[in-house]
Amino acid sequence: MKLMFFPVTMIEEFPHVLLYYNFTRKKDRYFLSPYEVDISTHGSQRTVCDIIRSSDFLCGLLDIDRPTIIKQSSSNITSTGSTTVDNSSPTISDETSGRRALSCSSTSGNTNSNDPLLTMIEQRLDFKHRCMFYSTGPASDLCVCALDVNYNSSVVCNAIGYSNLLTYDESIAQKSNNEDENDSSNAKKTPTKYAHKMRHQHRQYIHQWICIRDIVDGLITCNHVLKSKGIMDTLSKMDIWVKQRNEPKVIQLKPAKSESSVMTTANIKLFKARARQLVWDLMEIKNEVRFPRPAHGRIPNFRYCEVAAENVTGLECFKRARVIKINPSLAQEPLRYLTLAYNKVLLTPTPSLDSALFYKLEPKFLRRNQIEWAATKTGVAELGTVIQLQALKQIHVDLIVVSSVVVDPITGARIGKGKGYADLEYAIMTQMGCVSNKTIVITTCHESQLINDIPNDIMEQHDLPVDIIVTPKRYIYTKRLFQRPTRIYWNKLDPDMMINIPVLQELKRLEEQNIIKSQ
Repeated sequence: MKLMFFPVTMIEEFPHVLLYYNFTRKKDRYFLSPYEVDISTHGSQRTVCDIIRSSDFLCGLLDIDRPTIIKQSSSNITSTGSTTVDNSSPTISDETSGRRALSCSSTSGNTNSNDPLLTMIEQRLDFKHRCMFYSTGPASDLCVCALDVNYNSSVVCNAIGYSNLLTYDESIAQKSNNEDENDSSNAKKTPTKYAHKMRHQHRQYIHQWICIRDIVDGLITCNHVLKSKGIMDTLSKMDIWVKQRNEPKVIQLKPAKSESSVMTTANIKLFKARARQLVWDLMEIKNEVRFPRPAHGRIPNFRYCEVAAENVTGLECFKRARVIKINPSLAQEPLRYLTLAYNKVLLTPTPSLDSALFYKLEPKFLRRNQIEWAATKTGVAELGTVIQLQALKQIHVDLIVVSSVVVDPITGARIGKGKGYADLEYAIMTQMGCVSNKTIVITTCHESQLINDIPNDIMEQHDLPVDIIVTPKRYIYTKRLFQRPTRIYWNKLDPDMMINIPVLQELKRLEEQNIIKSQ
C-alpha cells in the first residue's frame, strides 16, 4: 500500500494541493510528482507524522522549526547512534533522493516516543478533524491523505528554509552601501553581503501551491499518477471536504480584518523580495531566461518574448491605440519594434528618469531601416525626441505596457524589480493629465512569473496593478481589484529619489505653485 500525501488549505473558495517539483524532463516538458511513500508498519497516521518529520518545509507549515529542534536534540544526546542520522537528515537525503524524496525509511529507526520532534508533530495534528484518508479505488494500491493546514501563500511557503531576503531589498542595500563607503571597516563586507543578488539560491526542488481545480481541469502538466480517474475522483472529494470544513471560518473572518492580519511595511517588503527570489530561481532552474543572466535583480528577458509581443498586437486595445508607452526592458524590445512597425507613437521612459522623462518616437519621422534600431535602448535615445514634464499635457496615452517580475493573474497585483519607476511614471502621467480611466495597463511576462495567491495587502497606494497579462501562450484579463495611483505620494518616496530625479523636483514645484493638481 502506498500513500499520496496532499496537505490542503483554503483561500476563499479555492482549495490548494501541495505538490513536489522534481523537474523531471521528458521531451522538453517538465512533470510534477506528488509526495509518494510506502505506509510504514506503524499505520497511516504514523506515516503522515514521519513524512512531516522528514521535511523542513512540512514542519514549517505547522510552525515547527525542525532544524533547531534537531540541533538541540543532537546536543543533548551525543552518545547514541541515532544522533548521527538526525544530523545528516535535514537537507542532504531530501535533495539527493528522487521521486520518493520524503520516504520515511531513513527515519524509521529513530522515530520513537522519545523523539521531541515527532512528539511535537503529533501534538499539532488533529486526525479527527484536520485529516482525512481517501482510497483511490478497489483496484489501486494508492490512497490519499488530505491534511487541512492553515493557509499560507505559495511565496511564504517557498521561503521556508531560505535566508531572510528583507536585508537584500534594493533600498536597504543602497543605504547600506552608502554607509559602508563612509566606514572603511565595513568596506570588505559589502561584496559578500549582497553577492547573492547576482546568482540564484540553490533549490534542488521547488514547492508550490497548485489549485485542485487546475489539476482536474488539466490546466497544469501532471504525471500519469495524477491523471488517473481514481485520483481525479479523490481530488473532487477533497475539494468538497475542504469547503465544508472552512465554510464557518470564512463567514467568521469576512466581517472584519484582524489587526494581526494586516501586513506591515516591513512584511510587504519581505514578501515582495521573496516573490522575486522565487520567480528568478524558478526561471533560472528551468532555463526560461536569455541574456543577461542570471535574471536576479532584473526584469527577466524571458524566452519567447517575441511571441508575447505578437500576441499583444492581436488585442483590440492595441489596434485602437494611437500613443503607447512601453518600458525600456529588454524583454519588451520586440513589442517596441512592433509598435513602431504598426505605425503607433511610442513613448519610452529614460533610464532611471535621470535626464528627462520620456523619449518620443513617431514612425513617420523614421526611415524603414531605422525602426529596428529605434526599438533598442540606445536607438531610442539617439532617434527619439526628449519629452519634458510639462509637454505631457499635450499627449494622451492610450495604452501602457509595464514590465513585471511577478504578477497575480486573478487580482492584477504586480511586483516589479523593486525600484518603483513604473509606479512613478504612471503617477506623474496621471497628475499631468495624459492618462485616464480608459487607459489600459498591460504587462508581458512568462508563465512562470504568474503567482495566483499573492495577498491583497501587498499592494500599496503607489503600486500599479495591471488589466491584462499577455504571455507567449495566452491572454489573461484580470479582475484588477486595486485602485491605480492618482498622484505622487511624497511620504512614500526614498529621499535619494528626490535628489537623483530632477523630474520629481519639478513636479513638486508645480504642485506647490498650484499649476497642477496634487490630488
